[in-house]
Amino acid sequence: CMFNGIAAGGSVVVAQSMGRRDPDQIQRSIGNALILTVSVGVAICAPFLMSPFGILNLLYPTAEAEVMRKAMIFLSGSIWATLPFTVFQACFNILRGLGESKRCLVLSIIINVAYLLLSILFLNILDMDIQGSVLALFLARTIGAACAVATLFFLHPPVKPNAKEMFRFDKFLAKGTLKVGLPLGFEQICLSLGNIVAEMYMILLGTAALATHAIGTSIMGLIYAPSMSVANLSVAVVGRCIGAAKYDEAYRYGKACTNISMVLMVLACIVAYPMLPLLLKQYNPTPEAAAMATRLLYWSIFGLMIFFPKSMTLPAVLRAGSDTMYPSIVSMVVLWVFTIGMGYVLAIPMGLGLNGTWIAMWCGWAARSTAFSFRFRSKKWLYMTKSKVDSKA
Repeated sequence: CMFNGIAAGGSVVVAQSMGRRDPDQIQRSIGNALILTVSVGVAICAPFLMSPFGILNLLYPTAEAEVMRKAMIFLSGSIWATLPFTVFQACFNILRGLGESKRCLVLSIIINVAYLLLSILFLNILDMDIQGSVLALFLARTIGAACAVATLFFLHPPVKPNAKEMFRFDKFLAKGTLKVGLPLGFEQICLSLGNIVAEMYMILLGTAALATHAIGTSIMGLIYAPSMSVANLSVAVVGRCIGAAKYDEAYRYGKACTNISMVLMVLACIVAYPMLPLLLKQYNPTPEAAAMATRLLYWSIFGLMIFFPKSMTLPAVLRAGSDTMYPSIVSMVVLWVFTIGMGYVLAIPMGLGLNGTWIAMWCGWAARSTAFSFRFRSKKWLYMTKSKVDSKA
């Protein structure tokens, strides 16, 4: 979560540098984003590499010996695989900031197809068990990292590399990267922990409810994927306008990205909802789980089309203008008030079960959408980068 946040911060700074049309600053923003992302990733991995058993034993002291043995293999292998993944994520987000969406798509296909094929080889054909899983992960991410570096620096690079300028530390750019990346990284960590807490109280609802929730959220992820892609697009588009000090255009493009996100969500619902019975069959659910998942997904249509696009696209737009604390604070408040607090009260004390959990989720979308819309319309986020540039001057 943390190094992904730093990589996303680098994407914003690169996009803003592109908008300023300063070749030297573009070079430095690329180099600083790469160095910071990889450095933070290595620093976070270090304690896990030095003492994987100690960390696992601290978290799961009562685990069976065989479970602990496999867990240690998987944790160690996953951390080694994270090292090349920091390089991949850094290059991937830099390319996204440069507006190279097609290259990002190719890199995503390469790393995921490699992981799929290697997993089939090591798990299904060679029957290597947990070792095969981590080996496939490590090799796929290494292949992805090599391709990402080649794409950024060697294969018709979008920006001709200048090593002297690229790897010169720039305090202003590094501060901008961390200003976006650190709050986003901490936010993602807290969201992950919050989701774990939410799943802990959902355990009380039984395995059928857990399975239904997993199936429902998985299918919903497919439905909102096109809309989420616009959030990534908005970082490059709005960030470039902010960098060029074209604030009216930044506001207009931010609004356009939100509208596009909503249109894509409506189209995705029109396409996906008639296919729900077919999609559900792929999970082999029990009749009870299938019926409950179908009901929850149909009830989610209104929230998905009206609230979800704004709740996810607008924070990306705000971050493109270096407005980082507001989206993170809103996300944290919504997590603890709605996802965890309201979800628990509705599901357990009030006896609504999984229905209560999903009602809280829909209310969370509405709250995020309202809070981010208010901030977006205030236009305060547009001039945060300007004040930083003026103070530097």
